[in-house]
Amino acid sequence: MKPSVTITEIAKECGVSIATVSRVLNGKGPVAPSTKAQIEAVIEKYHYSPNSLAQSLVRRQSQSLGVIMPDITNPYFSTLFTEVERAAHNSSFSVILCNTMFRSSSLLDQKVSSEEVYFQMMLDKKVDGVLIAGGQIDLMEVSEEYISALSRLASSIPVVVIGRTLPDIPCTFVDKETREGVSIALKHLMAQGHRRIAFVGGEEHIYTTDFRLKAYRETLEKMHLEYVPELVSLSDYYMPDGYTAAAVLLERQVPFTAMLAMNDNVALGAVRAIRDQGLSVPEDIALVSCDQFYNGDYLLPRLSSVDRHNNALGKYVIQLLLNAIQETDTPVDAPLLPQLIVRESSLLRVRK
Repeated sequence: MKPSVTITEIAKECGVSIATVSRVLNGKGPVAPSTKAQIEAVIEKYHYSPNSLAQSLVRRQSQSLGVIMPDITNPYFSTLFTEVERAAHNSSFSVILCNTMFRSSSLLDQKVSSEEVYFQMMLDKKVDGVLIAGGQIDLMEVSEEYISALSRLASSIPVVVIGRTLPDIPCTFVDKETREGVSIALKHLMAQGHRRIAFVGGEEHIYTTDFRLKAYRETLEKMHLEYVPELVSLSDYYMPDGYTAAAVLLERQVPFTAMLAMNDNVALGAVRAIRDQGLSVPEDIALVSCDQFYNGDYLLPRLSSVDRHNNALGKYVIQLLLNAIQETDTPVDAPLLPQLIVRESSLLRVRK
């Protein structure tokens, strides 16, 4: 076997031009079936693989994408990244992940690099496009420095942002929040006989928290149920935060029979806090998570959760980005609507 063969040598052995071999390699342009079969046989004979760097130079593309996320240990972001990376690789793109470790409090931490630094890094790396999920885009008030840096980035290369739309910035924005997720969870609890339903988890001044809390209030009003501020306990998005939020709620001693948690992490922390108070789920307090991260069938109790199809979201946003990079119009399936998966944690009906 010839150790290192070039496209020129393949063309010479086949008795065709280099351009003809190139058309076969790229799958573009007319080539007679018999000639194509001959060229493919020689390519297979020498296990020839075109130089990806050389190809990218011809196309003026690096065949790489940047993905900027605040916390890859968060199940939401890790699920999203897995799907993004898989879809990118299927299209022959490599992925550069930037895990910014952003929290709202990190704006005051000089040791944490700002997202603007990562935006410039993507330009320096000459990636073909960038996906941004979470981070400062989730704040209700975004800094002028962030907006300016994002605008510069999006003016240079295609950018897709999972988050609410910021005006006058040439990005593709995908807002994953819908009122249906909170609404179907509340309606399920109401159907089980619950009338005083608490809301736990989520950080103040964050878009996701603000949006879901607003949906919570609006759904209660539509169902002619009273909104009780004391039944709302905010904290953050992780298990310890769910524990803290539920513990604070229980200490207030305001009666309630069900709880809506920001996500699975918050729900799991809340379950522990409820048990530490000598209570149980769902016998004393029914529980539903607004955002499914785990397979709730293997939790104790089996956790009722709203499936927001985060894996499908990953496929959707990366195809939008690839379409923008390649200037194509490949059909993209819109994300599915949220779906409530009912399990043990919310199935015990309230006794009349």
